[in-house]
Amino acid sequence: MAVALLAAVAAAVLVARPWQDVPPAMRPAEPPEEERSVSVDFGVVTDPATDWAAVDRHLDAAGANGVDLNAGRVEFTAFDWPAHPEAAAEPGADHLARAARALHEAADGTTRQVGLIVDAYVPAWIAADPSVAGVSADGTTAKYQASASQLDHGAVGDRLVEYVAALGERYDPSQIAVTELFLNRYSFGDDDLDLYREMTGADDWPRDAGGAIDEDAPELGAWRSQVLAGLLGRMRTALDAVRGGDGEQIQLAMDVRVDWDDPAAGAASSGHDYQILLRAADRLVVWAYVGPQDRSPADVERLTAALEAAGFGMSRFTMSVGLWAGSADADPPQAIPPALMAETVRAAGTHGVEDVNVTPYSHLTAGHWSALRSAWGEAPAPSASP
Repeated sequence: MAVALLAAVAAAVLVARPWQDVPPAMRPAEPPEEERSVSVDFGVVTDPATDWAAVDRHLDAAGANGVDLNAGRVEFTAFDWPAHPEAAAEPGADHLARAARALHEAADGTTRQVGLIVDAYVPAWIAADPSVAGVSADGTTAKYQASASQLDHGAVGDRLVEYVAALGERYDPSQIAVTELFLNRYSFGDDDLDLYREMTGADDWPRDAGGAIDEDAPELGAWRSQVLAGLLGRMRTALDAVRGGDGEQIQLAMDVRVDWDDPAAGAASSGHDYQILLRAADRLVVWAYVGPQDRSPADVERLTAALEAAGFGMSRFTMSVGLWAGSADADPPQAIPPALMAETVRAAGTHGVEDVNVTPYSHLTAGHWSALRSAWGEAPAPSASP
C-alpha cells in the first residue's frame, strides 16, 4: 500500500513539475549596448511541439542577444493568469516560462534580454459585449479594437493595465511591449465624443466644409495620442509597484506605425505621435516594415535619420524589421526575400539606433537565418533547423 502511494505521489510530481513554473532571469545584470532581438509569435510560443533548443541554436548563430515572446491578449494568455484563469490558452501550462528557460542564456554564457509582448486586441470580449468596441465615423463597429473611452477609463483599459502588471510581477522581463494599440478609424462612438469634449473642451468632432467628420484632423491625432499616453502612464505606474518596486527596471514599450511622408512625427492619425507617447513610454518599437507598403531599406535609413535630426534620444527607439510581404493576413503567409531583410536590418541600425528587432519568428526560413547572420555578424551555422 505504501509503495503504491509513493508511486502515485511520484507520478503526480513528474506530471506537475512545479519547479518548472519558476521563470529564469530575463534581464541581464548589464544590458547590452546594442540589442539584436527576434520576436516569437504567440502561436509558436504556445505550440507544445516547438523545439526550443533549435530556436536557441538559431538565435545563437544569428548573434541575437534578445528575444521577445508574445504573451497573448487579456482574453487569451500563454500561462495561467490567477485573476482570469478562463483566459489560459492551455490551462496548467506556462508557455512563457518554458520558452524563457530555453532561451534566456546564450551560448557564450551571457543572459539574453527576454521581453514580453501584449496584444491589445479584444475580439472575444467585443463579441460577448459589443459596447466595448470602437465605432467608426460611419457607425461600423470594430471587431478587434476597443473604444478610446474604454482604453481611457473602461474595463478594457483596466484589464490591460492589470495584465501588464501581472506579467511584470510573475516574470520580471527586460521589457513589456504593447502591440496592436491604435486609435484611428474606430474612435467615433458617443462615449468617445464625450471623452473628446472632456479632454479638449471642444463641442464636437472636427468637421470639413461639407459637415463630415474630418477623421485626419491634427487635433484628433493629438487627442488620440494623449488617450494612449494616458493608458501607458497607468501601465508604467502599475509596473513601478510590482516586485517591491523593482518593476521600475522593466522597460515599457509600445509598437508604433510610421508616417513615411513625415517620419519623425509618427502616425498621429493612429494615436502614434512619438513626442506625446514618449512622455509615458520608455521606448517605441517602430514598424520599419518594407513589405506591406512597398518601402525600401533607403526609406528605413531616411526614417532613422529623421528621428536623429528631430533631436530624439535614439536609445528610446527599437527599429522592428517586419518580414511580411504584402498583407499580414495572406494565406499562406509571404515573407520578404532574405537579402532584402538583411539590407533592411543594416539600414535600421543607422543614425544612432541601438536596438534592432526582426519579426516574426515563424517567417524566418533557413535563408533568412543565414542572411541575418551576415547582417549581425558571422557565427557558426546551427546544427538543426527549428
